[in-house]
Amino acid sequence: MPTVALIRSLLAYTLWGDRVVVRALEAVEQEDLHRAAGASFGSVLGTMAHVLGAEQVWLSRFVGDPLGYLPGLEDYPDLEALQGGFDDFQPQAEFFLASLTEAMLAGDLHYTNTKGTEHSLKLWQALAHLSHHSAYHRGQVITLLRQMGYEPPSTDLLQFFLERDRVPLT
Repeated sequence: MPTVALIRSLLAYTLWGDRVVVRALEAVEQEDLHRAAGASFGSVLGTMAHVLGAEQVWLSRFVGDPLGYLPGLEDYPDLEALQGGFDDFQPQAEFFLASLTEAMLAGDLHYTNTKGTEHSLKLWQALAHLSHHSAYHRGQVITLLRQMGYEPPSTDLLQFFLERDRVPLT
């Protein structure tokens, strides 16, 4: 079983990656944010709205107050709304991460998915899934940006570690 430190690192990476991509979207033309691009959730904006919505759903399950629906593009129809959604979500996620214990990670998470099917898995597994799910879709956004001619940011896990652990030379 992974340690609290590892899971916190993965989720800190997730929050960092979200911030990096949302910041990069500020340089993208409105029509490109909304352009139907054949991605899982249609457009760059739709895909990032899905990332945020999924993270919100999982956090709500973790804290025992399930949302009951998956927020998406209808909730975050433009970049300003998306940025606000991430700005609201991230402190809540950071608070949850700070409260994690080894015992919590080993515990069972029982939840009902958005299709009404009940599931159970270890909390650490759900947290690992959240991180990987977000990274997968951020990778789609990076590809779309590159295909549209934008210079996408690096959101590799290695880049996160290098930036986080960078020690200034004196």
